[in-house]
Amino acid sequence: MPPPPLVRPVSVTPYLACSPVISCTDPAIRNRARELIRRTSTEYEQIQCLYTYVRDGISHSVDAGQSQLIWKITQVMTAGHALCFIKSHLFVSLCRSVGIPAGLCYQRLKKEGGSYVLHGLAAVWIEDEGRWIRLDPRGNKPGVDAQFNPHGIEQIAYPKMEDPGEWLDPHIYPEPWDEIMHLFRISPDVSSFINATAQIQTPPSQAHRLGSAPLVLV
Repeated sequence: MPPPPLVRPVSVTPYLACSPVISCTDPAIRNRARELIRRTSTEYEQIQCLYTYVRDGISHSVDAGQSQLIWKITQVMTAGHALCFIKSHLFVSLCRSVGIPAGLCYQRLKKEGGSYVLHGLAAVWIEDEGRWIRLDPRGNKPGVDAQFNPHGIEQIAYPKMEDPGEWLDPHIYPEPWDEIMHLFRISPDVSSFINATAQIQTPPSQAHRLGSAPLVLV
């Protein structure tokens, strides 16, 4: 079963903006993005190169056995690892730095032990198709196979949601949720942060969904 459709934003403008978190004007981000796409000739190739770099070139902290919590994207490329949220921030920053609209998405999942955890992923605007598509740069491993399928069904890391407490928010956010960034600032390590995300049970209020049109689905 494909993921539920996205709520299409009214405008792509907020999804091109840079900020202290989505630091797409940072020279290191801009230079890396340009280096990655310099041999590409199409929009699809550009997105694929940026996505593959973040998905495969930056390890997921848990998969890499890292306890250090990296939450500033300017540090991610040096550290070589980050959690899904920050990998998504990096991917979005790289996209925006070369003029590709991109935003953030969120998912709530149930772990094997019975507790819940929040997962971060991204969405990108494909101009040639006139639609948004989710991309999950978490990083693949046995049982996880996220891919960029521009002409087909979205292929995210965790497509199956069978528990009633799980959800995939259909909105695309220009900036990360305030609560997520607060947890990054107060959590001492990776494990503490992951466990703390269980307290986030619902998406933020409509006021935080900048640029979204609730009745237009893609």
